[in-house]
Amino acid sequence: MSVLFALAGEATADEPITLRGHRGWVGGLAFAPDGQSLVTASADGTAKLWNVARPSERATFSGHSDIVAAVAFSPDGRTIATGSYDRTAKVWDVATGRARHTLEGHRGVVMSVAFRPNGKTLATGSIDGDIRLWDPASGRELATIRAHKSWVNSVTSSPDGATLASASSDNTVKFWDVDTRKERLTLRPQAAEIRAIAFSPDGNLLSAGTRYGIVKVWSVSDGREVATLRGHAGDVWAVAFSPDGKTLASGDGDWNRPGDIRLWDTTNWRERSALRHTGEVLCLAFAPRGSILAAGSWDGTVKLWELK
Repeated sequence: MSVLFALAGEATADEPITLRGHRGWVGGLAFAPDGQSLVTASADGTAKLWNVARPSERATFSGHSDIVAAVAFSPDGRTIATGSYDRTAKVWDVATGRARHTLEGHRGVVMSVAFRPNGKTLATGSIDGDIRLWDPASGRELATIRAHKSWVNSVTSSPDGATLASASSDNTVKFWDVDTRKERLTLRPQAAEIRAIAFSPDGNLLSAGTRYGIVKVWSVSDGREVATLRGHAGDVWAVAFSPDGKTLASGDGDWNRPGDIRLWDTTNWRERSALRHTGEVLCLAFAPRGSILAAGSWDGTVKLWELK
């Protein structure tokens, strides 16, 4: 039985499973490629590895000297990358829990980390406005891209690995050719700060969550706006596409109230349903297969829903 089916029946859209263990807000999370594990990043200065099928904490990664804001799994599932308020990123060995490399060079908080699908490049985005590319095997810096005029809040790789997208508080989204490091396209949506971005599984669409509760969707090929989604009451801190591409999830909230997760039908961009978290929703991720959605929150918890 797969882990995704093992969890089915234990968590539902009405009664999610809640993971507790962090002592600070959870600002980043990612599933392992096989869906059996989930890693979370927290303001308590740690990242934690969780078993998904029988929810429990497996390991704690300690070593940053400040808040851990972002986390990503490598495509082979053997490595975890973290980004921190201490201005560094770290590359960790999943099996031992030890840091292989500490990546230094950013002049501000590392807000986002993302592996290229081939696993040979790690991108980091910082409030210093730069994107840095690293070799995760050696820890060597490959390039620095002077990307934005303000914070780089999110970086993500296209499914084919050819394009890197970055989102900033300067109200732009940029597409970069990973091999040449050249900018291919800039979007200026006039929607305030861009908090988070996500590619659709086929790589044809990019979604963005913005400061004032708006979700945008664009065509990657030409930058054409496909949809503007309204309905959130607070900042949209996170967006994620389901593995089949049929659902877009977006999460919102303010520090003093529970957040909502809205599920959008990507065939017509209508809201399909909504989920309520116990705190502000800061990060979202779908399991690679099946229909499990994870959401991390300001209240330090992570909730897992089995979507029907």
